[in-house]
Amino acid sequence: MNTTQIPSFRNLYAFGKKLPIDLSLSENPLGCTPKVSVALRGLTQHDFFDYPDPDCSKLKQVIATRFKLKTESVFVANGSEAIIKLITQIVIQPEDEVIIPELTFPMFDIASKLSGGKVVLSKMTSDFDIDLEDINSKITDRTKLIILCNPNNPTGKVIPKKKILAFVKSTQITIIVDEANIEFGGQTVIKEVESLPNLVVLRTFSKAFGLAGFRVGFCAASPEIIQLLKQTSQPFPVSTVAEKVALIAFEDIKFIAKSKRFMDKERLFLTRELSKRDFKVVNSQANNLLVIVDGSSTDFVTRLNEEGVSVVDGSCFRFNGLNFFRVSPRLRRVNMQLLKAIDNITDDLSSPPSSK
Repeated sequence: MNTTQIPSFRNLYAFGKKLPIDLSLSENPLGCTPKVSVALRGLTQHDFFDYPDPDCSKLKQVIATRFKLKTESVFVANGSEAIIKLITQIVIQPEDEVIIPELTFPMFDIASKLSGGKVVLSKMTSDFDIDLEDINSKITDRTKLIILCNPNNPTGKVIPKKKILAFVKSTQITIIVDEANIEFGGQTVIKEVESLPNLVVLRTFSKAFGLAGFRVGFCAASPEIIQLLKQTSQPFPVSTVAEKVALIAFEDIKFIAKSKRFMDKERLFLTRELSKRDFKVVNSQANNLLVIVDGSSTDFVTRLNEEGVSVVDGSCFRFNGLNFFRVSPRLRRVNMQLLKAIDNITDDLSSPPSSK
């Protein structure tokens, strides 16, 4: 395999150079429920030296109960990225085609290529929505997997639930719907997996639940797909401690509702303030903002880095013809620091050169 053709996921974010004002990774600005800290103080030695439950049985049960699913339809792993890689491995054979929107979470592209798949990019609409009609037009007899991100990353745009379900029902091709940010916007289709055997829904504890450091994700799918995932997964995918805190976070519905209200407020604030500064901001319904810039996005992001600010350079998404950066709203004081840094940059750019 020619690995030079596979983009590096690690280049997306500020790995190794965490800056003081960080709006790159879309963690929950409120952190996690305070109940997690209480639980961590009650850990015993057995939580550390005993091997974890390989099936995450307790967590699977509460997930299944919440969404009215069988436990056989739920799979838990160390982050949803791990599940993406596993699914591409079990679904794709060399030269099989995978249809992915041209502007979306890059891990789909990377995992598909690592599994030997041929990535076919579908176009976005003029409003940066995922175009289901264009995806449908690109289906061939070699298409084995279609991947949708809802809400989409980096745009924060949402596909209506009815459209997703109609699309899934129109084909027998396996369709992944990544709902990593669904708690912030959109309607889930997770309850439909048992009636739609070609539907796989991904979820994570890294975003709204605020547990990115514990690496826990899960998916819901037909029992047949779940069994294949179990057979190809590592034997102990999630630590005992990670399962315990995920259980606690999952049950605190009030904290998730509070987090959504907070994100709605700060997303609207940043959208309004950036628009005042003549930036075009894509209309997001989630926890990411795509901000279009004039000129090179890499140059602009470099200037932000020099101001001590981390955002995601849009060039990492390899979407031709659009210069942008992705920002994830934070606490108001952090959002204000971002705006101040942007003001400093634009003031410098608009100032006439000094005469010597």
